[in-house]
Amino acid sequence: MRSSRVPQALTCGLAVLLVAACSGDPAPDPVEPEAEPAPVPTEFEGQAPPGIEGEVLRVLHGDGADAHTIFADPSGVRISPVGDAFLVSSGGEDRHLLQDAATGADLWEGEARFRGFGIDLDGAPVLLMSDPDGAPFVLDAAGDALWEPARDGDLYLNGVGVRRPGDWSEEEPYGEYAVLDADGGELWGYEFAAPPQEPSGEPSDADDPDAGEPGGEEPAALGVPVTAWDGAVLLASGDGALHARSLDPGEPGAELWTLDGGADEDLGMTGLAPLPAPHVLGLFPLPSPEEQETRADGDPDEEEDGEAQEPGDEGEEVLLVRWSSAESPSVLSAHDPADGGVLWTLEEPGPNPVGGDYDPAGPAGGLYDAATGTFLLPQASGAATAVAVDLAAGEVLWGLEDEDGAFSPAFTHDGFIYGTDRGGDSDSQVVLDARDMDVVADDLSAHVEAITQGGHAMLVQGRQRFVYGPLPGEDGSEEGGDPSEGPPASPGDDAS
Repeated sequence: MRSSRVPQALTCGLAVLLVAACSGDPAPDPVEPEAEPAPVPTEFEGQAPPGIEGEVLRVLHGDGADAHTIFADPSGVRISPVGDAFLVSSGGEDRHLLQDAATGADLWEGEARFRGFGIDLDGAPVLLMSDPDGAPFVLDAAGDALWEPARDGDLYLNGVGVRRPGDWSEEEPYGEYAVLDADGGELWGYEFAAPPQEPSGEPSDADDPDAGEPGGEEPAALGVPVTAWDGAVLLASGDGALHARSLDPGEPGAELWTLDGGADEDLGMTGLAPLPAPHVLGLFPLPSPEEQETRADGDPDEEEDGEAQEPGDEGEEVLLVRWSSAESPSVLSAHDPADGGVLWTLEEPGPNPVGGDYDPAGPAGGLYDAATGTFLLPQASGAATAVAVDLAAGEVLWGLEDEDGAFSPAFTHDGFIYGTDRGGDSDSQVVLDARDMDVVADDLSAHVEAITQGGHAMLVQGRQRFVYGPLPGEDGSEEGGDPSEGPPASPGDDAS
């Protein structure tokens, strides 16, 4: 290539000089050749950001990088953590690679539309995908197929399948339902019946001597499945109530408990009109007692022996529900998923949007740090743009005020919140302490694009991606961690 280009360049140069000599115009200044772009660095410099421990495991760009070709996508790639794996998504097409974070081993690769993250019955993260023809399927964090619809129209919901009536709509949700296992087998079928309506002029129940007599039981309240976890499915009835039903094979559909904002005095909303609508934010694991004890040291609000006063036994989880209305401040309530018992309630700074009556559970854009039990929940109105809530104690730790709105939180890890400060001269990454909002670092030599459950981070520095973290086997596993553990954090920004 070089020998064929040099004569052509000389010919063009001689022609320019001849034209200049004939015209009498001075010869133009010689054109300086464009400088070669600086090589992509392959050495990590400086310190890793707070919360990131270990060492550089591999580089993903530049000469000598032993990396998959997807990282060279001219449109860039997006990196998202999934348990202990990285999901690498092409910026130019629906092409994805799931890669073990510790070892770099490819777990799954394919062309599909990425529809979002979900969880299974144990709370482990999954990938919601659809093939080029639009058919949905679900992968676990190890890249194995977890679910696909047994029939057209079947929906995935937290590890189970849901079959709705064929003519289902938000306005007319009534009909025959089935809750299915991952293989499409029916776990429980039921009818969600429309509430009875009395025609004008017809006698009412008050005129019926048999109404309310023993033996004339009303049909048990049911609804549309909105979330599920190991052993239970939660149904929204559309009238301000949530009904937990058993998925135990021995008694599928058995009534477990009910939350009713209009009747449960512990929720404190019985006198409100209109009644706030419930939306399930999710099931969240609380920190272990050891983690709570570490946080309690030096905290005058805790017991003198350092033990936390609030729930937090190992493996304990809380079910978080937001009760919303159009005008009144929304209310958060935390519940024991075993019996629905109210652990605490908390009024938010202002009203939050009322979603659909049958929306599936979801954190409404919130970020949860399991290490500290801190849930950062955006606010649609009120004095704060987001509030950090202690899910064990049921209290607001701090809020992002309007003047703090330049900080855009992205994800959490091990007691830290990573985000972007959009109020400065550049969109620089800032790291906050999850418990008190103190700035831990804001002048980083590398920014964190994504962090896995096992602490493996994708760091971006000088146009280069570095995988940084514990060596395989040093995070409590044999080969770099169990990719099925832990909820997914929010996807990181693209790196150029």
